Amino acid sequence: MELERRRFPRFSTSIPVGIRFPKGPFLEGWGRTVDVSAEGLLLESRFPLKVADVIYVTFTLYDGACFENLRARVVRISYQEGYHLAGIAFDDVVDKQTMRDVIAALAVEGHVPLS
Repeated sequence: MELERRRFPRFSTSIPVGIRFPKGPFLEGWGRTVDVSAEGLLLESRFPLKVADVIYVTFTLYDGACFENLRARVVRISYQEGYHLAGIAFDDVVDKQTMRDVIAALAVEGHVPLS
């Protein structure tokens, strides 16, 4: 049995995410969340990413909390049904209390926590 290493719960939700690429052939693009937590998110996009890539993400959560140009890094990747899935960890200092509040709001709105 694998130990859970996450400190915060993840919630399954689909939110558009703007992506900026500081290096490589693409300047910017779009993706969507598969799940989100206070530490990062699972990003689905058409853009190929590699582990350790740095990207900047912008998204607005359901309660209106907006996070702009958060520096993040790719910690894992996979490919599924034509989409690249990237586990993203926030490098920037994220307002953890705001993110916790939003995560709580997701739970209240009926979004499904992942185990």
